[in-house]
Amino acid sequence: MIIDVHAHVFAFPKRKHPGTQTTFLSMEQQIAIMDAQGIDKAAILPLSSPENPAEFQSWGEILFICERYPGRFIPFCNLDPRLPLRPDLVTVDNFLEILTQFKELGFKGLGELTARIPWDDPALDKMFTACEQVELPITFHTTLPETNSYGLIDDMGLPRFEKVLQRHPALIFLGHSQAFWSEIGPNLTREDKVGYPQGPVKPGGRLPDLFRRYPTLNGDLSAWSGMNALTRDLDHAFAFLDEFQDRLCLGMDCCSAQHPLPHAAWFKEQLAKKNITPAVYEKITWQNTNRLLKLGL
Repeated sequence: MIIDVHAHVFAFPKRKHPGTQTTFLSMEQQIAIMDAQGIDKAAILPLSSPENPAEFQSWGEILFICERYPGRFIPFCNLDPRLPLRPDLVTVDNFLEILTQFKELGFKGLGELTARIPWDDPALDKMFTACEQVELPITFHTTLPETNSYGLIDDMGLPRFEKVLQRHPALIFLGHSQAFWSEIGPNLTREDKVGYPQGPVKPGGRLPDLFRRYPTLNGDLSAWSGMNALTRDLDHAFAFLDEFQDRLCLGMDCCSAQHPLPHAAWFKEQLAKKNITPAVYEKITWQNTNRLLKLGL
């Protein structure tokens, strides 16, 4: 079995990517890619913050897609922590009222969380508290403060995120984005941090340290950020996959039918070459996602 932990799928996509004539994937296009690559299931991550170049999706649209293709999709919910309330009056109960409904409807996680606010924003902290209580894992995108990009704002070395891990020790996180995966190695420039650093991965990266310290931190290997973190240094990649085999999940983050991503094929190739063991392959391609999202497969 293979599960894609990071997909963006629309019932009737209309909005085109900036500067292009392509939209995000329709459910039919996503199924075609999954069938071609041998992917059994995919988690649909709606995008709900205004910083994103994507259409907003209703709860009903996500569930409609899942019902249209039984057994193929896993529904994620999403919620922008900037609720239409005075920030100083937002409470944990405000988030619990919404998230409890998500949970009862069968949503398995929250994400992709992309609001351009700091990790230590008070309203965001209250949402994390609510997610922790209802046991909804979170997939997030992070970035630097000076970028013109979406994502939770942090500094070099992810210090604000580490404080969140300390404050919410039972909350499951799936890390994603350039500013997350670039931290696999040390001595980053600010350009490296939000890009795709090349060359050998030296010891002392922030991510391995965080993985070792915080058992609720997991890695979403999707997009070119996740693939680059592996392919830039294959010797390091195989050691990293082995050490954190219980904490990594295969994802794709395919946003256009014209640009399918190679993640599933890459892992099959490494298994065939015996660069990773069958046990590591099974954990990363589906078992970890099954456990973290409590799919019961």
